[in-house]
Amino acid sequence: MGTADIIDWSIALVPVLLLTAVFIWLDVFKLMSWWETLGLLLMGGVAAAAAYPLSGVFLDTLPIGFNLYSRFVAPWIEEALKAIVIISLFRFNRIGFKLDAVISGFAVGAGFSVVENILYLMRFADLPPAVWMVRGLGTAVMHGTTLAIMAAIAHELSERETRAAASEYDFNPLWFVPGLLAAIAIHTLFNQFPNQPMLAMLGTVIIAPLALMAIFRFGAGEAQQWLTVERDAHRAMLDTLSAGRFPGDPGGQRIAALAARSGAETGERIREYWEVLTRLVLTSEETLLQQSADADRVEADIGASFTRLAQLKRDLGRSTLTALTPLLPFSRNDYWELSELRERLKGTALPKT
Repeated sequence: MGTADIIDWSIALVPVLLLTAVFIWLDVFKLMSWWETLGLLLMGGVAAAAAYPLSGVFLDTLPIGFNLYSRFVAPWIEEALKAIVIISLFRFNRIGFKLDAVISGFAVGAGFSVVENILYLMRFADLPPAVWMVRGLGTAVMHGTTLAIMAAIAHELSERETRAAASEYDFNPLWFVPGLLAAIAIHTLFNQFPNQPMLAMLGTVIIAPLALMAIFRFGAGEAQQWLTVERDAHRAMLDTLSAGRFPGDPGGQRIAALAARSGAETGERIREYWEVLTRLVLTSEETLLQQSADADRVEADIGASFTRLAQLKRDLGRSTLTALTPLLPFSRNDYWELSELRERLKGTALPKT
């Protein structure tokens, strides 16, 4: 590979990866580790690898030519394939805050663009550097931005469900339709300038970061407000449980009734399990709030609490946990925060919980 090739590859691949790193650095909650980012990039790359032969099939089938295909068909296929990754992340509770959604979406889109550009670099190695500049600064950033916007819209539409009790959670694919249509529209608009690629590139480079930064700012404020409310509620809950009592609300009374039916020893384990789990969720919220005011990644050393939680799960047994879990007043987001807390523990061998 000569110097010219190195320049072409760098222009085509590096800018979007650098922008991904900048977004991760700007995240006040430090939600995304580099290993997680690499995983998202790889998933985006897999989507691009799937899009390549699929596009070939459509090009061979549809009698419209490459130009019309690129402008009106490709955005639907490519955005749909990228969306599958984001939908999966939501489905398996891997996205919590809007910031998390934006970073995840942009990283998946970046991975898609990197693999797509690599395929083009290998196939059209003789194209001039200006083409790779347009693809590296325009097309690649567009791919990340469209999926980031889709993820942010889906997060906004799903918030009511994810903040309600986990037992009442109902995953709805319709959350993703408006964001997907917005992503397709942006992608289609970008592709309407085949004869003015520099114009499309400049528009993307200027508008995309500003739009994402605006979502970042809104998402950070929203998350801090939400964490503060949840922290206060969980702190009050923990005070009651630590005093050896069950909360007096209807949910607490249902768990108290289950404890009473289970016998004194098991009933006390039920109360302690709820107490330990509440303490861990509260710690995760306090850690994230502290993180938002600290430039360095904040860690928490509560491995003993996770160990105790695992022991209580074993002592309670599957049947009791099956009856107890739907009654606990924790949301999908509370459990996501708990998973974030586990990931922050350094050098601690944690049991499975």
